[in-house]
Amino acid sequence: MTEGQKFYSTSTLACPYTLDDVLAGRVIRLSPALITITDGRMSHPPYELHVEVLECVTALVEHGVRSFHVDINFDDYSGFGTTGPDRNASVFTPEFVADLNQRVQSQDAFLTLHLLTDCLDRHLPDFAHLPLGAVCFQLDVIQDSAQLADLVQQILDIGACASPVIETVGTERLIPCSPAEVRALLEPVLPQIGMLTFQAAGTASRSNVSGFARDQVAAYLEELKPGFGGTIQIQGGITTATISEAVRLGAEFLVCGTQLFRHPDKLTPSEVANIMLREAADALGS
Repeated sequence: MTEGQKFYSTSTLACPYTLDDVLAGRVIRLSPALITITDGRMSHPPYELHVEVLECVTALVEHGVRSFHVDINFDDYSGFGTTGPDRNASVFTPEFVADLNQRVQSQDAFLTLHLLTDCLDRHLPDFAHLPLGAVCFQLDVIQDSAQLADLVQQILDIGACASPVIETVGTERLIPCSPAEVRALLEPVLPQIGMLTFQAAGTASRSNVSGFARDQVAAYLEELKPGFGGTIQIQGGITTATISEAVRLGAEFLVCGTQLFRHPDKLTPSEVANIMLREAADALGS
């Protein structure tokens, strides 16, 4: 098992920890969504956006953040809502992701790569040479258990943790599978899955649904947790007001972007991270 696979698949909640551990981000892991930095700014030169992303990552690594999340929105993904997000593959190119990954790893941190595409066999090979921490993929694009097993093995062979993304809210163009349907598809490969990711909100850039879908996520967890020994990641709707709900659901990795990088009161990402971790500590009773 690689260090990245171990980092994302091993629960820290099962080990003794202190309040200081939680506040330092060593128990509940914030995973900044770097796409938020570039949202709505695709007309800017890629190099300019690269510099901003790297500056933000450097500041957060120095603050103790050890997980960073890169969503790549490809033109061929069919699940986006009608408002759709920026297609950002021209910014988060394999070359830039390689540079970003190297810089993150040099600081003992890890990168998760989330490929939003219907054609994983087309795009995954472009990143297969990188020592990524985790690769997330949309479970809704998987056709059958054979395709899923093959994909999971490809990701493990890269040395990354495999993490299917389960849509709990959906969009106008994507009706989520039921918890039972998701369990039936995942069950044969659950022992090889290190981290389950739940999309817990349709953000403004992805659909017209907002908020944190606590009850929907809980229903999927009730179906999947009995046969799963890895970690839980939640993406979407994570704010200082909802992080405690996510933690109480059992999430250890929390992908957050809008409030972190675009706080309405102009708080810095580090200041927002501190508030989130304090809320996480309260939720854990630390």
